[in-house]
Amino acid sequence: MDMRRRTSLALTAGLAAMVMADALTHQGIRMTAYALSAIAIVNLFDPLFRYVFRTQLSYPVLLADLVFAVVGTYVGNRLDLYERLFAYDIALHFISGILIVLTFYEVFFPPHRAQAIPFAMRLALAAIIGLAGAALWEIMEFSLDVVAQSDVQRNLRPGQELIGRSWQNPGLVDTMNDMIDGLAGSLVGCAMIFFRQRKANGK
Repeated sequence: MDMRRRTSLALTAGLAAMVMADALTHQGIRMTAYALSAIAIVNLFDPLFRYVFRTQLSYPVLLADLVFAVVGTYVGNRLDLYERLFAYDIALHFISGILIVLTFYEVFFPPHRAQAIPFAMRLALAAIIGLAGAALWEIMEFSLDVVAQSDVQRNLRPGQELIGRSWQNPGLVDTMNDMIDGLAGSLVGCAMIFFRQRKANGK
């Protein structure tokens, strides 16, 4: 059994144990749904990229993606970190920007394949993909609020955001801050790729 499969099984076992613990402590169906969603991501993520995108992510990037999915989907909600830690949501969106860039750069521009697109253009495309990922997430949050009558985008409560004014709609401020955090993370991810390429070229 390779390291990828062992990692998926270990994360799945941990999440399954948490589901049983939640059942004993009467956490409710919502936490179970979060855990099951995380289990699905952990087990389907690598096959999705191998069979749909015809590429295999490097293990460090795959591991970071899977851990992020578990923390963002289940752990943060289980421990109520979104409310307890001011910087938690900011950190999640920032890190997601980094991971989106690193992940999809490997998908579209694998290192073993000759690249016809100039390196600077590849970095620009990676940054755009990161911003698109942030926008897609906000669309999903908006849709969830509409369908489930939830308040993920904080339209009904004041937010604690870095940028914005008190007279602005809190949902708009939350959305724009999330997209800014995602873009900032995307730029950091592009910088990581840039310096990695320079090192590979011996510069």
